Amino acid sequence: MPSKKVLTKSLFLAHLSLLTATIIWAAAGPVIKVTLEYLPTFTFLLFRFLLVGLLLLPFILLELKRNPIDRRDLINLFLLGLLGQSSIAFIFEGLKYTSALDSAIIGVLTPLMAIAAGHYFFKEKINKFVKTGVLVATLGSVVVALEPILNEGIFNQDTKIRLWGNFLVIVYNFSFLIYIIWSKISLGQTSPIIKKSLHFIHLKPMRKNYSTFLMIGTSFYVGLATMIPLALAENLGLFGPINLDIANLPPGPILGVLYMSLLSSIVAYMLFDWALNTHSMGDTAIYSYLAPIFTLPFAYVMISEIPTKFALIGSAVIAIGVIIAEHKKS
Repeated sequence: MPSKKVLTKSLFLAHLSLLTATIIWAAAGPVIKVTLEYLPTFTFLLFRFLLVGLLLLPFILLELKRNPIDRRDLINLFLLGLLGQSSIAFIFEGLKYTSALDSAIIGVLTPLMAIAAGHYFFKEKINKFVKTGVLVATLGSVVVALEPILNEGIFNQDTKIRLWGNFLVIVYNFSFLIYIIWSKISLGQTSPIIKKSLHFIHLKPMRKNYSTFLMIGTSFYVGLATMIPLALAENLGLFGPINLDIANLPPGPILGVLYMSLLSSIVAYMLFDWALNTHSMGDTAIYSYLAPIFTLPFAYVMISEIPTKFALIGSAVIAIGVIIAEHKKS
């Protein structure tokens, strides 16, 4: 659980925001898998970003009128959109091949690495328990990632497909980790290491202060811009044959697009980023440990998934790592 602090109203609201975002994202995996049975990846994401973009447009325009974007900050906003939104294609594609439970468990890698990144880049204090816990939990994540081989005992075509799905999920989690780091850098949090890195790649923190709403909102438009050509190529059959009848979609995938647009995109991202800017990376990350627990009932009810023996073993190892990391946490 979070570090011991005086539970002020603002701190309570930050914890509540993180918990709500965690639950919303925990259900996202099963929702995505169900919807992908009817909509191909990039078309699904195009609808998601298009709906979000239309809903946010009047509010974004008002915010831009109040606080115009400095042209020198466009590259920062583009990178935030690329890392935070466009990269979601990796986990959507990964969920076509792996289970929602494996995806959720592997997702614990992100908060673990966020703790390490917070220490390395922003000098957030961690102790030997945190370091040991991160290593143990990473081992558990490796067990889950390799679960298809361990569970089947052979390296066949199905195993390769599951491993590919797990690999894509890992790629997304590393991308989201970089998004978290870049978000804090863009908001002006820095260190000597970061200053040297930014100088090397000729980038600087934001010149102006922008609201969380504007930063998240513009990232969705970056996602939309990157999905348009990909969805077009997809529907032209360049990525393989598809069987899509938009006019006769049943209610299920429509609800899936609405869930991913309204709750998983707008609501969860706003809550997460608001809490991120009031918490240390370590405290923010801790709530993501709860995601597999919340995913379990959603996965069982929606897609009849149950954890395998090695998924449970990996989860147990991760849990031990989390307990160690949180023991006497500085």
